[in-house]
Amino acid sequence: MAEPRKKRSKGRLKEAVVLIPLTYNDGTRVPRDVIESIQQEVFIAFHGWTIEGTVKGAYRMRTGQKRVEDLLKLSIVLAESRIRELQAMVGKWCANLGQEQC
Repeated sequence: MAEPRKKRSKGRLKEAVVLIPLTYNDGTRVPRDVIESIQQEVFIAFHGWTIEGTVKGAYRMRTGQKRVEDLLKLSIVLAESRIRELQAMVGKWCANLGQEQC
């Protein structure tokens, strides 16, 4: 028998948008299982997510070079009190994906 779900926090809800790079900085593709593990981690922590599609973004690398890449736009609704938890998760993903900008 399934465990009952924990009650959700009754704090104010916020929507967070997380942009997941689909390639590493060297241009190689991020494996699908890495993307899926991020989605699973979000689902377990926040009980859901919405993929809004693939978007294109640009930023300046430390070298000064312009970098344009495709990103997966992931929307997450969470209690305001859990924003720092999501920020920590994003920081971990950023480090694992070798991103300069976190």
